[in-house]
Amino acid sequence: MGLWKPFALAISAMSSMLMVSSPTWAQSVTLPELEAQHPAMQHTLSYSDQGHWVMTLQADLQDLGFAAVGPVDGIFGPKTEQGVKDFQQAEGLPVTGTVDPATWQDILAGFHLTPAYSSSEGSAVQASNASPQTIDGKPVVAVYHMTATAYGPSAQDNYPYGPVDAFGQPLQPGMIAVDPSVIPLKSTVYVQGYHDSVLPQGGFLGQAMDTGGAIVGDRIDIFMDNGSQTVANFGIQPVTVYVLGQ
Repeated sequence: MGLWKPFALAISAMSSMLMVSSPTWAQSVTLPELEAQHPAMQHTLSYSDQGHWVMTLQADLQDLGFAAVGPVDGIFGPKTEQGVKDFQQAEGLPVTGTVDPATWQDILAGFHLTPAYSSSEGSAVQASNASPQTIDGKPVVAVYHMTATAYGPSAQDNYPYGPVDAFGQPLQPGMIAVDPSVIPLKSTVYVQGYHDSVLPQGGFLGQAMDTGGAIVGDRIDIFMDNGSQTVANFGIQPVTVYVLGQ
């Protein structure tokens, strides 16, 4: 399993790095069932809200082409409200500026994670049949909206163990640190949604090979084989992590 550099070289410059097949939707499920699968749908957001889920919202709307949402800063201000309204109008949803479960569902549908919301069916929606989404020919077995930071090869980043992963192997680009109770170690992953001039544009294929004391719950740490300033420039960003099967 190659890490991000071999994967980037293996695809055409004219194609997206994220190769996800569009699922078909057949079996009916309820909104609460979808909310259990996609935690974002559990968070109603509106003007003046702040935090991780606002950052996730802003990054998702930017990726879907709604630039009016403004910067990914975690602050639900007038620009974010306008971006939400633009999205709701485009999707035929009530234009409220508040992100409710139906709005989240249509945002996630833009990434082929859920079907589009159908108001004609009330709280009933359509769920995926057995055909899995795939990335690089591997089925997607789990999808997480998470917060990402970055770390490098420096002693400060890796004290007292040195630049090695949880198994004592040298750190390489494409490795991420995870909470093993959320993402099992040695999982193949695809990470997207960040904005960084050094990491591969669009996303990267990698492996969950490391852990960290601060990497708990919906957090990952992305290894970058670069100097401390480049690593620091990454900051804290919302990402989507796809866990892949064989």
